[in-house]
Amino acid sequence: MRIYVTALAAAALLAGVAPPAAHADPGTAPFGCDARPGGTCFFKLFLGPRATRMVQLKSGMKVGIPGVDIGKDRYCVSAKEPPVPKCAKTVINATYNH
Repeated sequence: MRIYVTALAAAALLAGVAPPAAHADPGTAPFGCDARPGGTCFFKLFLGPRATRMVQLKSGMKVGIPGVDIGKDRYCVSAKEPPVPKCAKTVINATYNH
């Protein structure tokens, strides 16, 4: 019996059968600062229902920010100072956020 179960498990593994993922991993979203030279962009990320994160980039910088749910989480951006508490939120996309 043990050999039979082991053979089935090995066959499933070799066939590429994997258990379904319980939760999709958050992605990495590309962000960039298009401010004038010497300027700074302040991003406020709204991650899930209660979490926020502040990201500060100098003009011309482009980075990948991990831990975001692309297409679901939102952000605000402001130049020179952090965004106001009631800012216009934009959905984070997979191509370029600025």
